[in-house]
Amino acid sequence: MNKDDDPIEAFGSIEEGNEPLKPYMDPTLFDTIDKQAQIELLTPVFDSITLAGVDYDLKAQDSATGKRYTLLKDEKVIDIFVMDTNLTDNILNAIEKHKEQEGEL
Repeated sequence: MNKDDDPIEAFGSIEEGNEPLKPYMDPTLFDTIDKQAQIELLTPVFDSITLAGVDYDLKAQDSATGKRYTLLKDEKVIDIFVMDTNLTDNILNAIEKHKEQEGEL
């Protein structure tokens, strides 16, 4: 997402439901972290990214063992994550830590 992008357009709205989250879901983990659980992990992440400003972005890439999530700010990698039950906390903590390091808090 770029600075000129609308966060609602990028991450969806109430009318779109969970459709914008589909590229971020990891079906290889549905046995352990089902679709609804992944939605519940991802939704607060995108809410926080939207609130943090459009200079933060989360990219999902497929890997041999599942998806990898790269948190970026201004196209610079902040951290890389895997889908687990701590995904939300891990990403939110990384955003807060990065803000502190950048003196934004």
